[in-house]
Amino acid sequence: MRQGGGVDDLTAAWTTWTATLAAAGLAPVLRPPADPAAIAAAGAASGVPFPADLVALYALADGQDRAPHAPQVFPQHRFLPVADALAVWGGWRDLARQEGPEGMADHAEHVTVRPGDPVRREYWLPGWWPLAEDGGGNALVVDTDPADGGTVGQIVVAGPDEDQRRVLAPGVTAYLRLLAVADLGTEDVGDGVLAWDAPALR
Repeated sequence: MRQGGGVDDLTAAWTTWTATLAAAGLAPVLRPPADPAAIAAAGAASGVPFPADLVALYALADGQDRAPHAPQVFPQHRFLPVADALAVWGGWRDLARQEGPEGMADHAEHVTVRPGDPVRREYWLPGWWPLAEDGGGNALVVDTDPADGGTVGQIVVAGPDEDQRRVLAPGVTAYLRLLAVADLGTEDVGDGVLAWDAPALR
């Protein structure tokens, strides 16, 4: 299982994607780059081995603010700052501790995997890092513990309302590239506020 996306590739993909959003009138409110020490501390606290392109992404922007009506970086999902992502990860860890293996196995009984997708049929795994969240507990996660045939760092859908585990892209860089060529489905939702979505990529 390989990791995909070098730093230069990630930077180019991020630049293209954010420019695409801006050109569509959907520029998000991004936070400054994350402190490298904070990135390293989050990886150490969670035990998740951050892929190089995830680290490179945080070095460009530490997620996005909760500005009212600001467009999301990812379809229907807010790009989480490192500290917020660690808190979300910790919430899942705490649930797993509370429920125990049997309880988590019970939750996983309702989980399916999209045919052909190399992702584990689990409710949650410690190796899933929440890249972005939809506000209801569902997340786009960076999967560092993929099933056989998967890619370390692939983007996977997970959450309490998401019964189907599916792989959206083999890594952060590849996901940004797919977003940049997607139909954003822009919609004016009133008062000059634009919304967008790419359902196939969430």
